[in-house]
Amino acid sequence: MIHRFKSYVSKTASGDFFHLNVLHILNDGFAASLILLLPFIAQSQGLNLTQVGFLGTILNVAGIVLAFPAAYLATRFGGLKVLVAAAFLYGLAFLATGISDAFLTLLLLFSIAGIGFGVFHPIAFALIAKWTPKERRGRAMGDFTAIGDVGRIGIAAALSFLAVALGWQQTAVLYAVAALIAATFFYRYLFSKAARPKPQQEQPASVEQLSFLQVLKNKRYILTVCSAGFDGFASASLFVFLPFLLLKRHVDPALLGSFTAAFFVGTFFGKALLGRFVDKLGSIKVFIVAELLMALFIYLLATATALPLIILCSIVLGVFTKGTVPVLQAMVSESVEHHGNFEKAFSIESFVSSIGITLAPVVLGFTSDQFGIEKAFYVMACSALLASIPAMLFFITAHRKRSASL
Repeated sequence: MIHRFKSYVSKTASGDFFHLNVLHILNDGFAASLILLLPFIAQSQGLNLTQVGFLGTILNVAGIVLAFPAAYLATRFGGLKVLVAAAFLYGLAFLATGISDAFLTLLLLFSIAGIGFGVFHPIAFALIAKWTPKERRGRAMGDFTAIGDVGRIGIAAALSFLAVALGWQQTAVLYAVAALIAATFFYRYLFSKAARPKPQQEQPASVEQLSFLQVLKNKRYILTVCSAGFDGFASASLFVFLPFLLLKRHVDPALLGSFTAAFFVGTFFGKALLGRFVDKLGSIKVFIVAELLMALFIYLLATATALPLIILCSIVLGVFTKGTVPVLQAMVSESVEHHGNFEKAFSIESFVSSIGITLAPVVLGFTSDQFGIEKAFYVMACSALLASIPAMLFFITAHRKRSASL
């Protein structure tokens, strides 16, 4: 049966992997692009910063609100079908945004786009977990998360130039057309795939569907989710507050872009690198070491005054703050491998992570105002340390389980 399942995975996932990766590039690229449109929209329509903040918040809150429905939709209709429908949604939202001239209309359209963006990652990670053998899952998760940066860098970077050259409304419509054409292509792929007959021996074994509460009756999984929440809080806003810390260190403002580039280079390679370490050393060990090093380098960054050390810390923190994403996804997969309810497992983890990510800028901003920017970085370092504690308990639990089976 195991051989048959691996055969099924290798034959069905190859084409699906390609389409899922392209969908990831589009999803992350268009999500970043919509954020980059905000300054142009605000200037054109006279929006104040509070209104801009509402529009940005809607996109972030979608990850929290839609975490649980995403699992149901993926289980009911199939993961790739839901992700293609999501591409249609944000494509239509871009199109309508390009012809909108009212703030309330923009709120509705950003909500629709948020639905498309919000369902993507928990469903996509569940598909990767299903399609990839355990011994190669770390690399698969690492490469998959890294490829999303291609969209953020390429698609989002092009938007600024196009918005200046063509105007933001024309650019939004152009991006909408591209998204809708791509979504139509993916729909045709799924339609043609469904029309092809499937040999009986290639059907995978059915998975007993558990409720969300049943999924939570798993100590190792709960520990993983706790680590994810603290990790999200520790890493999500570091990039937001880094420029303010650098300016307080009297770094030339003209150099901020270089630090940004260094940070993003670190994030790209960190995802792929740590994912490969997972396959060699195990997800739990890699996560614990990464969180401890993250805490150390956040502390060093907060106290550093020498420019070379600040540059080094920026690159290293890029590796660990986003490099832990595929490691966490591998931990989630490992903790629920025995029952295979990946959609629900990743939805719960996404829900908890999104809460940490959403709370972080508020808490850290308040801390910076009241106690200084350095203290905010100390809070991030402490959160990274807290993230390692459930992972250590996870490691102890897994070790005891292996020992008992011997």
